[in-house]
Amino acid sequence: MATATDTSPARVTTTDDRGRVLPLTRAGIWVLLVLAALNGLFLYLVPAQAETDYAWSIKPSVNAAFIGAGFLAGTLATGLVLAFATRWRTFSTLPIALWVLATSLLAATLIHNDRFKFDYAPTWVWTIVYAAVPLAVPFLVHRQRQNADPEPAASRALRPVRAVSAVLGIGILAGAIALFAAPVELGQHWLWALTPLLARAVAAWYALFGTMLISCAVGMRRPADAIIPYATLGCWSALLLLLPVLHSEQVSGGMLWYALMAALLALSAYALSIGLKDRENL
Repeated sequence: MATATDTSPARVTTTDDRGRVLPLTRAGIWVLLVLAALNGLFLYLVPAQAETDYAWSIKPSVNAAFIGAGFLAGTLATGLVLAFATRWRTFSTLPIALWVLATSLLAATLIHNDRFKFDYAPTWVWTIVYAAVPLAVPFLVHRQRQNADPEPAASRALRPVRAVSAVLGIGILAGAIALFAAPVELGQHWLWALTPLLARAVAAWYALFGTMLISCAVGMRRPADAIIPYATLGCWSALLLLLPVLHSEQVSGGMLWYALMAALLALSAYALSIGLKDRENL
């Protein structure tokens, strides 16, 4: 009796999933996207409303717009990750910066707890988020590193970006630490009026970007690794440079600030000009 024999080759799976973004990480990024978008759109577009309708009374309104700019930049970062990133390496320089922001804002909340409206539901959302993120970020990063792929050699094309990022990052982080530690003494020299709480909130956002630049200087390897962090930095810098235009009556002086923000915008443009050539490796 003749028998049919299947001579087709066996199917072999060769896909290497190491280094890919894990589902739990992606879920956490979705949560961050929603929170960042809600806060960013509200604070940047209708900042005057933050005097009465936010976790604490924010005034003058330029302060709300400043915080909103950070959240909008975070919306871009998380949106780019969810839309395009398949590899952990392409945004692995960002989590430590997020941890620094969340920890700083939690500390500011605890130090100035008397300024917060704890009879107002959004205040508890704010508090819970910034208490949870410093715990969630290390957990997710640890899981991703357990699944990491081998580290590639550093691209020579990124050397100038890494060097400038290190210098600017260290300077910005040092300034942010000083403002957080001495909000009254240093806050009086800012471009617009700051309360001690708002000075520490401003410091927290600068600490985020200072940390991110240092992390990029140390951790970037491929040109594609520059796309998400420097698009985020460029967005933030551009939104902040619009503040003196949108709130001209509340802002004065600050030539060094303008120079710094312009330098960050230029660095972002240069880094993106290198990174986008390698965008297929996101």
